[in-house]
Amino acid sequence: MTTTCLLLMAASGCKSDGRTLRPARDDQNASVSTPAPSGTDDPTFIDPDAANSTATTTPLITMPTTTAGTPVPPVGTLLVTAPWRNGATIDARYTCDGLNVTPALSWSAAPAGTVEIAITLADLDAPEFTHWVIAGLSPASIALDEDTVPIGAYEATNGAGDVGYTGPCPPAGSTHDYVLAVHYLGVVTGLDDGSAAEALITAIEAAETATAVATGTFSRI
Repeated sequence: MTTTCLLLMAASGCKSDGRTLRPARDDQNASVSTPAPSGTDDPTFIDPDAANSTATTTPLITMPTTTAGTPVPPVGTLLVTAPWRNGATIDARYTCDGLNVTPALSWSAAPAGTVEIAITLADLDAPEFTHWVIAGLSPASIALDEDTVPIGAYEATNGAGDVGYTGPCPPAGSTHDYVLAVHYLGVVTGLDDGSAAEALITAIEAAETATAVATGTFSRI
């Protein structure tokens, strides 16, 4: 029995019928083979073209963007929203040229462990002047209405000598930059309404565990 038949018997149970095969001609030297699998059906298959490719692949994870193309803040970022766009001009309503009332605000829910929330408004160009310091806000709160002091909250004396808020009021012909911050505190400040601004700010800084910030500018003619 020939070698060819033995191979066929092993593969498909070939049986001898008593006949013998003719010897192969000189031009019959090709072999029968099964094409290697392509694609992803075979988990062990490696595409040599892909393996040798130097093309840059697209990252699997990318930073999401807004419709305007601005990166979305990372997950976990604490935000505060004011009536003006962050970094833009503060509405005169909240300044000495308008009603001079506190703006309506909203902010991210407090991180775990927060026992009190405080808010400050500072002038970066005149840091010695206090515009607003309020503390004693509930850790469950996420917003504050315009011109409102919630029950249980207390405010420090501002730079004008009054208790509470006094809005942006730079010298005529100048533009000042302001920072409004929501402070998440891990310890209660324990002060009272009318406390000195420096004392309340010091207590806030000592108890602060996280902060959300909004900025704005204001100019006077």
